[in-house]
Amino acid sequence: MSSVMRAIWDNTYGLLVDDGQLAVGAIVALAITWVIAHSGADIISENSGWVLLGLVLALVLANLYRAGRNARRRIG
Repeated sequence: MSSVMRAIWDNTYGLLVDDGQLAVGAIVALAITWVIAHSGADIISENSGWVLLGLVLALVLANLYRAGRNARRRIG
C-alpha cells in the first residue's frame, strides 16, 4: 500500500511542479476573460467564452511547443 501512495504522491507533485506555469496561465486567462465579460458590451460578454477557449488553447500549444523543444534538446 505504501508504494501505491508514494506513486500517487509523485504523480500529483509532478503535475503541480511540471505544469505549474500552465496552471498559472489558465488562471490568468480566466481572470482576463472575467474582466472582458464584466466590462464589455453585451455582444462581447456573450462571446467571452470563446476568448477563454482561445487563450487556453494558446497556452496549451505554447506548453507543447516548449516541451518539444526541451525533449529535442535532451535527445540531441
